[in-house]
Amino acid sequence: MRQASPVKPNRPISSRIRPTSDRGEATRQRLLEVAIRVFAVRGFDGARTRDIAEAAKTNPISIAYYFGNKQGLYHAAARHVAARWAAHEKPLVQQARTSMARPGITHRQLVEILCTLLCDFVRLILGNFLPDSYGKFVSQAASGPAREFSVINRGLAPLRITLAEAIAGLTGESATSSATQVRALSIIGSCICFRRDRLAVLHALKWKQIGAKELKVIEQGIQANVQAMFSRCGTD
Repeated sequence: MRQASPVKPNRPISSRIRPTSDRGEATRQRLLEVAIRVFAVRGFDGARTRDIAEAAKTNPISIAYYFGNKQGLYHAAARHVAARWAAHEKPLVQQARTSMARPGITHRQLVEILCTLLCDFVRLILGNFLPDSYGKFVSQAASGPAREFSVINRGLAPLRITLAEAIAGLTGESATSSATQVRALSIIGSCICFRRDRLAVLHALKWKQIGAKELKVIEQGIQANVQAMFSRCGTD
């Protein structure tokens, strides 16, 4: 009787297949990063897919292959920025929420939590943790397609909600009340102005750039504003 051939172990994926997949993913990621930079400067309407493909050193057909069209590319870019943004903020937000849940948290500690969250946020939008183009993209998204801005907004939601809860702890009002939400949004807006109106900030302060030294001055100003805003809301 003829013996069955021994079962051979599974062979590794052919080396001729894996590099193709890797190259494809590398091309997709390169298109995303270039698209974020281009959309950040030109906005959705001003960006051209041909320019994005050329800067990414690939064929315009690649955009259709990976993203469908310009709208699909913009949506993917928004999701990528929101995901990176949320991933950076998540540990700090979780730490803040854990601290606020402790019994007997003081007025001073709540103010410190607010300051820490806001200083981290301003460093983020000014490009100190993520590429500068990410902050620009977020600013541009505010005037772009509403669907894509909602993606960005969801990435910011945990920070905004946590800020509102800290403010509620200081004022005694509900975290979901209009008054608390307005306070949270106004504080966030005061940080965003350093990203959105960077040129005006540089001109007003006679700065050539916003580097480590300048960022420290901005952080000190934010901390002073928060402390002044809530100095009368309660005491330890």
